[in-house]
Amino acid sequence: MKPSFLIAALLVANLPAADIELTETLQLPECHSIGWVRANTQVKGQKNWDGVLDEAKWGTPSPQQAVERSWDWKLSDEQWRQAVKEKGEGKKEDVKFDLWIPEGVAVARGIVVMSGHGSGEALYKHPELRKISRKLHLALFKFNGNPMQRGFWPRSLLDEQLKTFGQRAQHAELENAPLFLYGHSNGTGFSAIYPAESTRVWGWVSMRPGTTYQVYQPGAAQIPGLVIFGEDDAFFARPSKEENMGVVEAMRKKNNALWNYAVEPKTGHGPGDKTWPLLFSFLRHTFAARVPSDADPLKGPVKLQSLTLESGSLGRNWDPVAGGYQTLPIAPFAIFSGDKDSASWLINADYAADWQIFQRDGKITRP
Repeated sequence: MKPSFLIAALLVANLPAADIELTETLQLPECHSIGWVRANTQVKGQKNWDGVLDEAKWGTPSPQQAVERSWDWKLSDEQWRQAVKEKGEGKKEDVKFDLWIPEGVAVARGIVVMSGHGSGEALYKHPELRKISRKLHLALFKFNGNPMQRGFWPRSLLDEQLKTFGQRAQHAELENAPLFLYGHSNGTGFSAIYPAESTRVWGWVSMRPGTTYQVYQPGAAQIPGLVIFGEDDAFFARPSKEENMGVVEAMRKKNNALWNYAVEPKTGHGPGDKTWPLLFSFLRHTFAARVPSDADPLKGPVKLQSLTLESGSLGRNWDPVAGGYQTLPIAPFAIFSGDKDSASWLINADYAADWQIFQRDGKITRP
């Protein structure tokens, strides 16, 4: 199939005349997909694994378990290319890319990039996200198709597409603009793994991870991250809620990760209208903290501002035994009285208040 390309500034219904929307469909081989990479480059088939899981406390897993469940891969692009040479690239499948830049944005200051897997399609079109994008001068970029939507290799595949779309949209800054990443379910294979070796990500979200072990990425520890579980999600219960929460807590404890997680009470695998405001709060606050106000991606890669543990707040993690809606204590890092090592790290007091309200009410009830 030849790539199809659409510039829909005037023809797409309900879009302001000057909005830019570009669409392209490419056929890419399955060797790019994270599933192919795992099957063909990682240790698998741990037949002697005893099935006992202890990631909740992350003590000393059995050797088989430690290897089988690790997603912290040390795989270079050259090693990937060698595997493709040996195994073959596999069949080609469609991957659809979409770019949206709001009216009046001469230079996009950042890009919200989302896998279309699961709720990514709804997020891309969400009116509140588009409102935020207009205010902050952000572009939106989405991809959907098996070779990429659950994660992909090499990471440069995304960078190349952003550069190409920037050229076609006459927005050359897209090659260098900072990124905010979103992945739902197994889309976490994109949003959590890509930041581990990237300097352009200002924040990332894993929504209802299908495999929480994908989140264990020490290389991304200093990039603000948010993981949102659904209390009644079957994936959250597999193998247990404690062990899925334990993956994030282990990153906090072992790597001083600038991460937080929330458990949305009484909800399943899909986010709803009450979920999005927490994500949008996280997006806004991380953007303000990480992207310099005078950054100009037209001049080259943007140097993002580093953060420290001490600059944020902490929140006590949700109790899976109590379940449901919980009022969880929050406080600035210096005076937090709970377990500072594993508590959720919250970027500032305003975001901490939103996080606390979300855990208490299941929605953010303040303006």
